[in-house]
Amino acid sequence: MGEAVALGIRQRLLISHLFAVVVLAGAFGAFVYASAERQLIERLRIQLAETAGGVARALDPHLVAAADGDATARAALAAALANEARNHADIDHIDVVRERDGARVVVASSATDAAPAARAGDLGALAPLPGGAGYAVDLAMRRGEVGEKLYILRLSAALAFLVCVLVALLLSRHLAGRIIARITDLTARCRALANGEPLPPRRPGPHDELDDLAREFDAMAGRLRHAAASREQAAAALREANASLESRVRERTAELEAANAKLKAEIEQRLHVEALLAEAAMTDPLTGLLNRRAQMEMLEQAAQRLKPGEPGLSIILVDLDHFKQLNDRYGHSAGDRVLTTVAARLRDLCGGAQAHCVARWGGEEFLVLLPGVRLAAACKRAEELRREVAALRIDRIAQVTASFGVAELVGGESLDACLKRCDQALYRAKEAGRDAVVAAQGALFATMS
Repeated sequence: MGEAVALGIRQRLLISHLFAVVVLAGAFGAFVYASAERQLIERLRIQLAETAGGVARALDPHLVAAADGDATARAALAAALANEARNHADIDHIDVVRERDGARVVVASSATDAAPAARAGDLGALAPLPGGAGYAVDLAMRRGEVGEKLYILRLSAALAFLVCVLVALLLSRHLAGRIIARITDLTARCRALANGEPLPPRRPGPHDELDDLAREFDAMAGRLRHAAASREQAAAALREANASLESRVRERTAELEAANAKLKAEIEQRLHVEALLAEAAMTDPLTGLLNRRAQMEMLEQAAQRLKPGEPGLSIILVDLDHFKQLNDRYGHSAGDRVLTTVAARLRDLCGGAQAHCVARWGGEEFLVLLPGVRLAAACKRAEELRREVAALRIDRIAQVTASFGVAELVGGESLDACLKRCDQALYRAKEAGRDAVVAAQGALFATMS
């Protein structure tokens, strides 16, 4: 959507005055027009009634009575009616009618053709003939006569409405011009005050709200100039004090920066040493995995967070098969390569959020902590690890295999009891021929591979 069009004061005044004139003058004009229309119709009805009465009085009753049954008399009566119609330019036709059997029958008419049976919408009048006998004069105004008079009335009303609108526009333009001139003068004074220039002379005008605003602005401008002069004096004194203070601050800052740089270097060196010591205290130096003490702390924290009914945590103990024989046959350097290779593989396989849950538990043993993992899923993970370790090929060393013991710590069970069951599962995997996964659930053990 585009931006809304901003209207100025002149446009707003013109629109507001025009709206007021259109609404008020329109409503008043409609009321006056309706009243005038009713009065015009009423005067025409009265005029027609008087004309009908005059025609009724001018007709010969004997001729009317004879015309009801004689064609010659009817023709004479029609000629008389036509003569009366010509004497009244606004009359369309004149009929002599009679009530017969509840219906109105035309006896004679001024019209050359047969009178219409109904004249709905025509303005007419009915006057009885003197002497009774049930005869009456029925006349109708010429078609279009009322419309012409109403058209002139509407044209006059529209012209009066346009005159009102024009006068309102002229008045609003004049009023807007005076207001805008006062506002323009105030704007020029504001601009002069903002630019630090002398205020222009104020235009004379009537004493109104805008004049009060201009006077208050002049008073405020005077106070602002006085305050500005006072601030300038204070600023000059402050600049002198700041210049002296900045000199002393620069000297002191240089001394502090030198001391801070020296202190920062000492702190960074100390933090680096502390970080190295902390890492050394938590990390196995050969494999780079967590050591037993760090992993034990993680186990205790995970066990404390465990609540009854929630998924427990599972533990996998990994022990390399025949590691002593491997050391004796290939040497300790080859054994170290096996440990580092297996450790790296376990860490890669337990990547993501569980990468820090792999630790060297001691010697050729590793421990994998699986928080929030149930026993079945842990056994599946252990089987994957077993296959991956068996697939490793390390230099000229024969195939390396490992045995796996799996146990789940559930709510209410001690950590030592769970570790003991996991160790027993590992022992059973060794007895089962190694390169196997054994799960411990309560007092039961199951070989998974």
